[in-house]
Amino acid sequence: MDSNENTLAPLVGRIVRYGAVLSAVCWAFTLIWGFELRTLLGFVIGYGFMCAAMLYLSRTCERAVELDAAKAKRLMTQCYVLRYFALFAVCAAAMLTGLVNVVGVLVPQFYPRIILTLIQIFSRKEGSHE
Repeated sequence: MDSNENTLAPLVGRIVRYGAVLSAVCWAFTLIWGFELRTLLGFVIGYGFMCAAMLYLSRTCERAVELDAAKAKRLMTQCYVLRYFALFAVCAAAMLTGLVNVVGVLVPQFYPRIILTLIQIFSRKEGSHE
């Protein structure tokens, strides 16, 4: 194992932590319409899937940088297809059973982009004061 193996670990850790906060806030917002267990389950499953997908993506990226371009591209394509196929399967199961709120599953999948954008905005502001 290379020393670069954990390069993305701090960033994934931040996404996981801030994602938990966002999940709690979004779920709390749904309480306006009343408590539903299926909504809570949706956010829990969606958050768990988001964490697993980010961990898998980060490990795949760290492996891909050590490969030649063609193999790296193939590996990243496989990662992309597997993540979206798994998300499709989770959402399909949620819709078919009705036990889990699908919106609760899907909303956490937007957290990484939101979090990365906010990290970038705040890091620029911190850098501009120096």
